[in-house]
Amino acid sequence: MADIPYFFFDQDFFQRNRDWGMPYRNQVDPLLRPFSAGNPDLLIQSAKSSQSLMDDAKKVVDMIASSKPFSTRLMSAAQESKTAAVTDMIKKTGIKNEPDIKYNPDGIRFDFYPKKGEINCHVIISLKWSNL
Repeated sequence: MADIPYFFFDQDFFQRNRDWGMPYRNQVDPLLRPFSAGNPDLLIQSAKSSQSLMDDAKKVVDMIASSKPFSTRLMSAAQESKTAAVTDMIKKTGIKNEPDIKYNPDGIRFDFYPKKGEINCHVIISLKWSNL
C-alpha cells in the first residue's frame, strides 16, 4: 500500500498555474470549464417577451403605489387568505399576463411568466408591508 500515492493529480495543471504567477486554487483554467454556445436570437426573443411582462408589472406596481384604498384592500385580502379576491383585484388593473401571486404575513410576490408555452423570461416583483 505504501507504493500507491494517496491521491492522483495533474502535474501539468499545477505547473501551468505556477507559471501564471498565481496560486492554482485561485485560477480557473478555461480548458476545464468551457462556456456553452450562446444564442443571440433567443436573447432577443427573451427581451421582447419580457417587455410585455414589465408593462404588466408596472401597471400593478403603479396601482399599488398610487392608490392607498386599493393597497389597503389588497393587503387585507392577502392577510385574510382571500386568494380569489387578491387575484380579481390584480386582474382588474388591466394586465394581459396574469401573475402567480404568493403572499405571507410580511408581503406579497408577483411572478410574471409569458402566456406562450416558451419560458424564456420571468419577472418577479416582491413587495413588503411588514418589518417583521
